[in-house]
Amino acid sequence: MRRIALPLVLAAAVAAGCGAGSDEGRRTGALAAVARIACDRDGARVLTPEVKPQRDGLHLQVTNETAREVDFTVERDSRGGAGGAAPPGTSEHVLTIRPGEWTVTCYVESAGSAGPAAFELVDTGIWVSTEIDDCEFPEASHGDPPRTVTDDANELPELTRRGLEDLMGLAPGYAVEPAGYPEQKEAIFRARRDGRTIGTMSFYPDGRGGWLEGAATACADLGATGSGEVGG
Repeated sequence: MRRIALPLVLAAAVAAGCGAGSDEGRRTGALAAVARIACDRDGARVLTPEVKPQRDGLHLQVTNETAREVDFTVERDSRGGAGGAAPPGTSEHVLTIRPGEWTVTCYVESAGSAGPAAFELVDTGIWVSTEIDDCEFPEASHGDPPRTVTDDANELPELTRRGLEDLMGLAPGYAVEPAGYPEQKEAIFRARRDGRTIGTMSFYPDGRGGWLEGAATACADLGATGSGEVGG
């Protein structure tokens, strides 16, 4: 296993807020369910300034108005993000990014990056935070290369416990629960102790019905903290 310091896990995110009131419910109900952006030689144009996530993440439609493939990124400040490649024409993408304000940048050949544009992914209450509390620089450990660890998704919570304790040194005495979006392809679990998230672990489908080991993430100074009351 290889241990690296990460300023932020890609999937790191703020906790979901309290239940929306009637005004907020009307707002989110009227929001687009697909973010639409366009890329040309002048940069990115956002066609949906506000959008809501679906149960597997942000659905993004990219219209590439150039004659060649372009790369694009969706970033939040300097704290990580996601991206992909868009062929000429319209393509569909799903990104498991957290709610908040994001900036889209298109990278056009010979023009570099140009004209970023912003949109807001509105929190509708389906996102469960993957952010590690009170930890500015989480540390992650992961396999290189990744290995298939199980064919049974029901075993992932226990594999999360083993990974966080063996790889990150977390002391037992915490609850393990699913995090991220409820139907996203990547499985993420978080460890909770005394109302705080102290670690996460991710797993990825291996394409053959099994699950690949992802990253175990925690703060190095949280591993030896005392145990609190543990949930299911």
